[in-house]
Amino acid sequence: MEFSTQGERLKKIRKMLKMKQRELQDKNITRGFISMIESGRSTMSKETASAIAKKLNKRAKEIGINLNIDGKYLLMTPAEEAEYYCIQKLKEINNEEDLSKVNGLLEIAEKYGRKRVNALISIKIGDIMYNANKYIDAILNYNKALELLMMYGFKEQIPYVYNMLGVCKMNITDYAEAIFYFDKAMSFADEINDKSIRNKAIYNISLCYKHIGKYDVAIEYVEKFLKDCNKSHELINYIYASSIKANCFRAMGFLEKSLDVYKNLLNDVNDEDSIAGFIYSNIGEIYGDLNDYEKSLEYLHKAEKIRRSKDEKSLSHTLIEKANVLFKIGNIKESIRLMEEGISTANKNNDIKYIIIGNYRLADIYKQLNDREKAINTYNKILEVAKNINSIKELLKIHIKLSILYLEDDNVDKCKNHLSKADKIVESVRP
Repeated sequence: MEFSTQGERLKKIRKMLKMKQRELQDKNITRGFISMIESGRSTMSKETASAIAKKLNKRAKEIGINLNIDGKYLLMTPAEEAEYYCIQKLKEINNEEDLSKVNGLLEIAEKYGRKRVNALISIKIGDIMYNANKYIDAILNYNKALELLMMYGFKEQIPYVYNMLGVCKMNITDYAEAIFYFDKAMSFADEINDKSIRNKAIYNISLCYKHIGKYDVAIEYVEKFLKDCNKSHELINYIYASSIKANCFRAMGFLEKSLDVYKNLLNDVNDEDSIAGFIYSNIGEIYGDLNDYEKSLEYLHKAEKIRRSKDEKSLSHTLIEKANVLFKIGNIKESIRLMEEGISTANKNNDIKYIIIGNYRLADIYKQLNDREKAINTYNKILEVAKNINSIKELLKIHIKLSILYLEDDNVDKCKNHLSKADKIVESVRP
């Protein structure tokens, strides 16, 4: 595909609009000057380009064409127009089925030496992989983009890419790596004054610290986020950030304090909003911690009803928590059914965290029922997930759990096998 010089572009648009050269002239622009521009014997200033663009847009509107160009577009070199074209086409690529269109854009970027386009293509592919919950593929593409952005000094997209790398790492439960990337996102966001990415990174860091049990640090970051959060305009963000604080209180044993945070949040939402399902689910979990199983199931049922109709992606969280409560009150059959549905839903959405949580809880149920075979099979499912995401922490944990199970069954060979694999993992990360 070929792109135009300034003169060629102006002539092409003028002819498309069936305009004469004299129709573009005014007191500062002669017909002869228009002719010189179109033949490549002269160039336009910013002011001239802006004035001509207005005339072209006016004619386009009169004949029902949505042109909407500006002076910057008319002044583009062929290489700049190639980049502009690629960026516009990237907006049309929104899912994996569209990715076949990328090859043509890569050819244009290569021909015109537009490295920024290469980086933006990798970001777009990363975004599509992330939205498809294919976090490893997303990480590969974000890293490819980051290398180009850093090499050629395209700073504008760097904070976004670092933040998305952190989000991907967080979704595969690699929280230490995630914090590293979020710190980088904050640093580069500060450098270019990108407050939006900075706030997202602060929120995400608080979430990571909560996951690794550093609750005081998590609350500190949450307070930073809430300080800059406009509740009336960013209610969802406010609710999610407040929930991190509430869950830290819960983990620290301050259950009533945690419950108060969530109940206060209910005042800000409609009863049927999808976000209400999130709040109800958390309240149900806290009542479970308080051993008030009747209230726990009441709120988890409300959450399940909302999430089945409006938030299927998060449904697994509620189903797995509800199954846990049902097991505690002795409803074993329904507990197992609901736990399996929750795990299936988590698998469908590639929700790594709840695939792992659900399978651990299901294995615990089978162990308490003394069904060793099903417990081992369930642990092996976790093992496969841990291998796929290359989680050292989960691999080590599951090999140890399997070795203990086999030891309890007097299966010494299999016990030794898993202990040996755990030992190799430890050796592989030892400095």
